[in-house]
Amino acid sequence: MRTVSAIKNINSTLIVYGLNMVLQFIIRFVLLYYLSIEYLGLNGLFDNILTVLSLTELGIGPAIIFSLYSPLANHDLETAKSIMRIFKKAYIYIGTLILFLGLCISPFVQYLIKVPPNIAYLNIFFLLFVVDTGISYFYSYKKCLLIADQKQYIANYYRGITQLIGSLFQIALVILTHSFWVYIILRICMTFSENFLIARKADHLYSFLNEKNIQPLNKDIYQNIIRNIKALILHKIGGVTVFGTSNIILSKFVGLSAVALYTNYYLIINGIDKLSDQVFNALKASVGNLNESHDDAHKLVIFKRLEFMTAYLACFICSNLYLLLNPFITIWLGSSYRFDESIVLWMVINFYLMFMRKGVLVFKDAMGLFWQNRYMSLIEALINLGSSIVLVQYFDVWGVLLAMFISTICMPFIVEPYVLFKYGLRWSLVSYFKLYFRYTLITFILVYFSKFLSQFIALDSGWFGLLLGVVCNSIFIIVAWGILFIRSKELRFYLDLIKSRL
Repeated sequence: MRTVSAIKNINSTLIVYGLNMVLQFIIRFVLLYYLSIEYLGLNGLFDNILTVLSLTELGIGPAIIFSLYSPLANHDLETAKSIMRIFKKAYIYIGTLILFLGLCISPFVQYLIKVPPNIAYLNIFFLLFVVDTGISYFYSYKKCLLIADQKQYIANYYRGITQLIGSLFQIALVILTHSFWVYIILRICMTFSENFLIARKADHLYSFLNEKNIQPLNKDIYQNIIRNIKALILHKIGGVTVFGTSNIILSKFVGLSAVALYTNYYLIINGIDKLSDQVFNALKASVGNLNESHDDAHKLVIFKRLEFMTAYLACFICSNLYLLLNPFITIWLGSSYRFDESIVLWMVINFYLMFMRKGVLVFKDAMGLFWQNRYMSLIEALINLGSSIVLVQYFDVWGVLLAMFISTICMPFIVEPYVLFKYGLRWSLVSYFKLYFRYTLITFILVYFSKFLSQFIALDSGWFGLLLGVVCNSIFIIVAWGILFIRSKELRFYLDLIKSRL
């Protein structure tokens, strides 16, 4: 049952987020062509500011999702009801607080831009972005119940429908009106519709959500939730500082044009990252259920399978990103919107380090190991923020990327696996890093050969050349990885799984 649910969640995620990425590429092109590069920069800057404002969520979501695994697995609906009541109150408070904080800082937004653009209603545009973020919390707590119950595919269905319809309207109306207003207003409508429809479906599936006779939550469960939230506050602060301030720093020290170029690349990179996050998050509920019902030896087998797939996907994605990011940007927007290849290389290196954390994080989060490394993200954030502010003044965009690399290597690269193998899985940290560096060395070699072979294909000659590059490089990575790991138990497991589905 866990495998079936995980596959349904993953398949629906791939379809919905793949569709959303395509739509975002079209929308960014339309904004650039019918408005200006400054509007793209504003979009990226406002999203980063709101990422910082989302600190008010304080990690409540993951803590409560984790607390739902056990009552859902044991059909303890009374406990689930009590947890959801806390979740509802917390998220309504968070949404209201985001709206209030956004209103307070809106008069000062222009001071985060090195050279403020000649765009009227800048502050009102920002407030509309705030509304879009704030209202998303009023219903989204019910979506988390679907995720904890291994039914993320239901939420994905409604997300896909609203994103498709809303994005098509955005594209058409921006072309017709040349107005940023319609883009933002439709974005708000999409957010509200998605969360409202998911909430209605959750009410239908879980009738206990509408029951009034809700008992106070067990004291031990409540204290455990509060303990995890305290730890996740620090994780949230660190994560937002590392991944949510790049555009703000670039806007302040380099300018909106740099933000626009940077966000063009990170639309692709973050799109792939978010897509993969949805796939890995879809596995967390299954791993959480596994943690409640299996021995350590079986958990380690599952972890090694997941780590194998993580490493393969990291190699596959990074090789394609390194070869094809600049050609894609050239074809999509023009050569004047590309970065130097050295900057692209550092983007890909940071992506690889981030991606290779995912297998560890699935198990760590599913096991509720939040408290044990509660200070890690805060230290990582301080390293990243300090390094970024210093290095960006000397190296512009490259400085921000180098700061991200330094902070990742110093903290999560070591601390996250240490916590998992000390408090969760029973495995040697040395054995893990031997496996990690083996995968990394193979990835480096394959990417090097991919780069060598790519010189025989005119990648930036047009869409056909780009597609040919994707196909040829993908075939090379798949075949080479298969040959190198032909005797691997993990590869045999996945091949058997594929055969069973054919």
